[in-house]
Formats: sequence, C-alpha cells, structure tokens
Amino acid sequence: MEKEDGISQNLTANNTISLETEEEYKERWNSIRVMYFTMFLMALGFSVVLTGVWPYLDELDPSAGKEFMGYVVAANPLAQMVFSPLVGWWGNRRGSVRLPLVMSLLLFTGASAAYSMLEAVPSHRKYWMLLSRFFIGVSSANIAICRSYLSAATKVKERTGAVSMVSLAQVLGFIVGPGLQAIVTPLGEKGKTLLRGWITLNMYTAAGWINVLLGIINAALFSPVFFVERPIAAREAMVLSGAESERAAWKCCKPDFLCAWTMIIAFFILVFNFVLLETLGTSLTMDQFAWTKSQALSNIGMLLSAGGVIACVSFVLINPLCKLFNECHVLLWGGFFLMV
Repeated sequence: MEKEDGISQNLTANNTISLETEEEYKERWNSIRVMYFTMFLMALGFSVVLTGVWPYLDELDPSAGKEFMGYVVAANPLAQMVFSPLVGWWGNRRGSVRLPLVMSLLLFTGASAAYSMLEAVPSHRKYWMLLSRFFIGVSSANIAICRSYLSAATKVKERTGAVSMVSLAQVLGFIVGPGLQAIVTPLGEKGKTLLRGWITLNMYTAAGWINVLLGIINAALFSPVFFVERPIAAREAMVLSGAESERAAWKCCKPDFLCAWTMIIAFFILVFNFVLLETLGTSLTMDQFAWTKSQALSNIGMLLSAGGVIACVSFVLINPLCKLFNECHVLLWGGFFLMV
C-alpha cells in the first residue's frame, strides 16, 4: 500500500490501482445518498409553501396584498443567492462539509418552525413571514456545498448518473411540496390548536411542521454514524494524469468557463419558469375560476404532483439515454425544446 498526500491507495492482484476499498465504496455512496435527501429537503422547503403562501398571507394579514406576496416568495431565492458563495467559502475553508450542512439544517428547522407559528404572533405577521422565508433561503445556500461534494465524491463514469439523480431529488422536492400541501388541505383553516395556542396545525402550517421533522432527521443523518466524507475525484484525476499529488492533478485540469456559465444560465431559465408557474398558480386559479382557498391548494397540488411523476420518469431515463446519445443532444432535445 502506497500513500500519496496522506491518502491510502490499495493495489489489486493485477497491480492496477484501486481507488478505494469495498468498505470505503459503501461509505462514499451512503454519503452521496444523504446529499440526495438534503437536496430534496431544501427544494421541499422552498416549494411546500408556494401554493399556500397567498391564502396563508391573506389569512394572517388581509391588507398585505399580492405585491407583498411577491416579496415573500422572492426572499428565499434572494437569500440563497447572497449566501451560497459564503457557505461555499466556509466549506472550502474548513475542508469538510459536515459542520456547514448541519448548521444550515438547524437554521432550516428553526425557520420552518417560525413560519408555522406565525398565527401566534400578535402583530406585523407579514414581516415575520418574510423574515422566516428569508432564513429558509439562507439555509438552502447549502445546495452549493451539496453539489460540490457530489462532484468530489464521484468518479467520472459515475458523475452523470449521480448528477441526474440529485437533480431528480431536487425536482421531487419542488413537486412533492405542493403535493403535501394538497394532502393536508382537509385540516382546514382552523385545524387543531396545540400547546395553548402556540402551535396550530392547519392546512397552512402542517406542511411547515413536516419540514421541521424532516430537517431534524436530515441533520441527524450527518452524524459520523451515517455520513463519512469520501472524496475520490481528485484521487482519480491524480491517477489518470500521473501527477504526484492531488493538487498537481487539479492544476492540470482547465475548466471550460463558457460551458459552465451556459449551464448555469440554462438552469436559471428552467427554475425561473417552474417557480413562476408554481407561485402564480394558486392566486391565478382563485381569480379566474373562483376557487376557494382549499380548492386552489388541493387542485394545484395534485396538478403539480402529476407533473412530478412525469419528471421522475424523465430523470430516470437520462442516464440510459446519455449512453445512447450525446449528452448535449439529450439536453437540447429532451430538455429545452420540450420546455419551449
């Protein structure tokens, strides 16, 4: 066994370099699956209130208006945009993703609980709603760390499949959120009051409490029992390039910034279209079809859930399609042209 930069590398019987043991392989994929769940939860935290934010805001403060609803919806992505570079820098600075992810998940849990307890606030409820959504956005900045870890913890041949699965997890979060909102709609606007009025479980707050529960579970999954960091991409690059160290191997890799920014802009366009439809769906149908609040939440939730089933099938097909066709062709014909 040799050591390069303090990293053990095992030699197989035919003297080819094995990048990891079987146990390390299992630990690495367990950590990747935890990242899948984290991406799902962050997307869920954003989408779970989109269909219900307008009726909930109108219930809390009838004078707020739809213009303020736009601010509430925008608070989450704005906070994520601002804090993503900072959280990414924190993760790089520490050399470990565990602490930033755990802290962000605790913030997510607290902000989700605050969102669900707004009815207990005596005044300025709309501003407290805005603040809670902002902090949920701050917590979702950990998506940057999740994606970077996914790249570091996968080999080249695994990366396309892993990226498609993490994207599936994110889309599922976007879709399951409205579905959960539809499921809890039978609780009604009054719901049940717990802890002497501090906690109300109704069709607006139940989804937030689900976020709290999932956030606690997600934070627990980052304990050393379940999550062991196993980066392997740099080690693979070192072996393939024949470099003497991982740092030297990365210096040999020159990123294509044009392609990278093209993908970033493409992802922005996709998410923009999705969020626009999901945000306006409830208020638009209430105005156009005279649906009640509960009808709008239930119907829009079911429609988006149906779209989620189609999205699941699409993401499962990505990996086999990329083996048959060029990835760029799959992206263009299977993604953007269908969206247009």
